[in-house]
Amino acid sequence: MKVVFEEIIAGDVDAVRERVAKDARVVGAVAGAAPKKYAAQSPLQVAYRHGEFEIAALLLTHGADPNYIEHPDREPWAMPVLHHAIKAAVSRSRWLRPTWREEEPWQLRNTADRADAAHAALLVLLEAGADVHALDSYGNSSLGRAALDARDVLPRYRHNDPDWVDPKPLNPELVEDLTRVFRALKARGADPHRSERDLGASLLEFYGAEPVARFLDA
Repeated sequence: MKVVFEEIIAGDVDAVRERVAKDARVVGAVAGAAPKKYAAQSPLQVAYRHGEFEIAALLLTHGADPNYIEHPDREPWAMPVLHHAIKAAVSRSRWLRPTWREEEPWQLRNTADRADAAHAALLVLLEAGADVHALDSYGNSSLGRAALDARDVLPRYRHNDPDWVDPKPLNPELVEDLTRVFRALKARGADPHRSERDLGASLLEFYGAEPVARFLDA
């Protein structure tokens, strides 16, 4: 079964389609111990990890488990499929990166097409039955996953210096992209008031002073 993972990572949609047509059981394959970063993961997880959304949709059509997680224990870290899809949607949002040029200090990291494709793939997974209440092996919820990833692309906040303002602006494209990710999760029951196991508080309580709070509380 190792070859199907190689085809997914290579983005070879036709090869995966042909393989699934010959034996639909490959959608339930489990990656071997090497390489370690994919150990015990499903083809669907690997497809979302690599942004191969057409392959992900193909796998779901043929019965891939939208709620698969390699193990529920704390070590090593494991995430359900939905959390991989959330990471993909947030990382492909239109966030700003520095150019180090005075005349144009910031530029968009991603295009609208790239952001749209990742968001559409997230919706496909949710519509296939992915559970927004599924936790990773550290107890993080799907909304908690979205908050953690959003903090990486949003302007920073310093809790030890709340008067400090990050020179990175909050651009409207990023607001649009993140809003729809958080909205999709909350529309299906994700609750920003729910206590997160490792935070000892709700997401709104823990991140209330940070830029991500506007998306949690919208």
